Amino acid sequence: MKPALRTFRTVGSRVARIFGHIPPRKACLLLLALTLLLKIILVLAAGTGFDYHSDDREYLRSARILLEQGVLTYNDPSRPTAFITPAYPGFLALVLKAVGTDGIRAAQAARILQAIMITAALWLLYRLGSRLFSERVALLAVLLCSLYPPLWLISNLLFTESLFILALFLLLAAALRAEDKPTLGHALAFGLAWAAAVYVRPTIALWPGLFFLLLAGRRRIPFGRLLRCGLAAALVFALCLAPWWVRNERVSGGEFIPLTKSSGNPLLLGTYPWTVPALFLDEQRTWHATDNLWVNDELDTRHAVERLKDGFTHRFWVYASWYTVGKFLLFWGDVFYWLPLPGIPLPVAVAAHYLLLIPGFIGLYRSRRSRDAVTLISLLGYFSLLHMIYLSHSRYALPLMPLVILFAASVFAERFSSRQAKGAVPKP
Repeated sequence: MKPALRTFRTVGSRVARIFGHIPPRKACLLLLALTLLLKIILVLAAGTGFDYHSDDREYLRSARILLEQGVLTYNDPSRPTAFITPAYPGFLALVLKAVGTDGIRAAQAARILQAIMITAALWLLYRLGSRLFSERVALLAVLLCSLYPPLWLISNLLFTESLFILALFLLLAAALRAEDKPTLGHALAFGLAWAAAVYVRPTIALWPGLFFLLLAGRRRIPFGRLLRCGLAAALVFALCLAPWWVRNERVSGGEFIPLTKSSGNPLLLGTYPWTVPALFLDEQRTWHATDNLWVNDELDTRHAVERLKDGFTHRFWVYASWYTVGKFLLFWGDVFYWLPLPGIPLPVAVAAHYLLLIPGFIGLYRSRRSRDAVTLISLLGYFSLLHMIYLSHSRYALPLMPLVILFAASVFAERFSSRQAKGAVPKP
């Protein structure tokens, strides 16, 4: 662990020296251009080695069927699905249409586009950090994100995370802009960003309601104007989601499905205290007596409720600790590094994670009185609580790590400034 920490710090200090004498904004653009180039080189050299043979294969198959037949499916290609939202399969379908239906070529093209998405999200992180702290803290945050191996890995895996990270930062940017200038136009932009993020990953759906409550509590915006803007954003959101609702009602035989019909399985997976799904994989194979996902979801929900009732009745403290401390620790403490990057073993990724996570939470606490920081903390808290109810997973926490890293950068910058100040004091 210690050699990994030294390596991480050495690389960071060398890069910092290279960019130290360039204006922060220009340095950030140069850093992002350099890391994007390196990510594209990685894709071209080793991208095919990041086929995980899991959700990525299913997404590619869904995209191909969507392109050829106009039907959204998942896992079962013979039935329309309401178990995933259409944004990521739609993105892959556009890639297939542009480069051809060859799976390898399409996957490589998607990986390059995902590297661009992560780069764009880090630029938004820089702007957010400049607003919240300073340009130099923001630049340090981008640098630290550029050294964080899981963010490199996720752009190479055909999962929803890269697209969601970009959508999440666009939503945050729209939220802060709407708070600064609560006009109808900014409310409409917020509604569009909200809908786009939900189409990528529906778990974000309720956070705008929490943001509205924050704005109401701050009383910076007259309540009448806040209510009008909130209703306008909600109307745009509803109009954008309406085609999805109509489609789901049609394929489900009349059931109203506002987001997805996939809560049963993550709810059930989360009922196994102080463990992870991989450790009870054999049992999972016995759960379903049918290949119909619609039936399986109902059975999973029923089974989950039974397990929760039994667990909280007969093993109360085990389940109570799991649904509080346990899931929180797993959500944030586990490291998303399912496949190693060339030359970067797992201990380096683990060291980088904790080197950033712990100072990040310290920075969150220190910034708790800042209005914008509270907005970000509400988002982190929202996802933490959500996944303490359902399945807690490092993959679901990864899109939030750039925000945690931003607060870690503020702690590092403060410590560096303190050392500089001490060094500048003349000795008696």
